[in-house]
Amino acid sequence: MKKYAILAASVLLATLLHCTLCAAQNARYFKAEHGVAATYVKLAANGRYKVIDREHIVLTDEGHWRQNGALLMFSPTNPKKTSYQATENRYQGKVFLAITSVDAAAGIVITAEDTKKNLDADPNYLPDHVLFKISAKTYNTETKENYPFHYIGKENASSLSEVLRQMKLDWAEA
Repeated sequence: MKKYAILAASVLLATLLHCTLCAAQNARYFKAEHGVAATYVKLAANGRYKVIDREHIVLTDEGHWRQNGALLMFSPTNPKKTSYQATENRYQGKVFLAITSVDAAAGIVITAEDTKKNLDADPNYLPDHVLFKISAKTYNTETKENYPFHYIGKENASSLSEVLRQMKLDWAEA
């Protein structure tokens, strides 16, 4: 009897582990390059999503997502943000999201047809602002690194001016 209990527990543990690994593998990741920044979207298997702005490694949106055919619906956790939609598209061996809602936290509206035209024009170039599928490894690596370009902003401009002024004085004295 004890052998059967151990066997049953082992089978249950193996099944749970398998399901956990399958769920992790079902997560999908997307990246959109745009100028000196990038946007990353993680669609977790449990129905949660995250949008990260890589320029400052900032979580810009999160919530729940669901899919009905090619249509994805995003419902932000923040009640001040509106729900938005995108379509998942496959073209020339690439998978991309086309945002269809104007106020989407994940990106700007670029139709799937426009993206396909851009891919036809140059298959080796990924159009800016379009979320293309990437690997989990790429997502995990790139969202943990600071982007090499940073916006200084008005709040830091005066301190930067002071540093530059001091450098000029130090150089003049030398």
